[in-house]
Amino acid sequence: MPKQAPSVYVPLDVNYMRDPRIRRAGPDAELLYLRALAYAKGGETDGFVHDYDLDVIAVGLKAIPGRVNALVREEAWEVREGGWFITGWFNWNQSVAELRDQRKRKAEGAAKTNHKRHVEEGTAYRAGCLVCIGEVAA
Repeated sequence: MPKQAPSVYVPLDVNYMRDPRIRRAGPDAELLYLRALAYAKGGETDGFVHDYDLDVIAVGLKAIPGRVNALVREEAWEVREGGWFITGWFNWNQSVAELRDQRKRKAEGAAKTNHKRHVEEGTAYRAGCLVCIGEVAA
């Protein structure tokens, strides 16, 4: 069985369905909105929906321009050059730069812990150790 990529999650407030913007936009626009959240998180777009991917996000929906206009009208999306921005994105999501920095710090911390462990076990140098080869500062 092929190895599955790690799961990525997008925050969704359990009260989103009570948001008047979503309710006024309508159920098909709501589905488009939810799919756009997943698209933006999975694609690391910082809440941006590229116009060239709209047909993928909206697959199976009818009257797509009307659904987009409803989200824009209700200020759930904002028109930007080349697509749209999900207006509440940064209320619930960190930027891609922040997420990458967190992952880097976590990986460096793990490398330092592993380095410390093998040194304490009596192996001063290990070829695959990022601290030993100088990629992570001790």
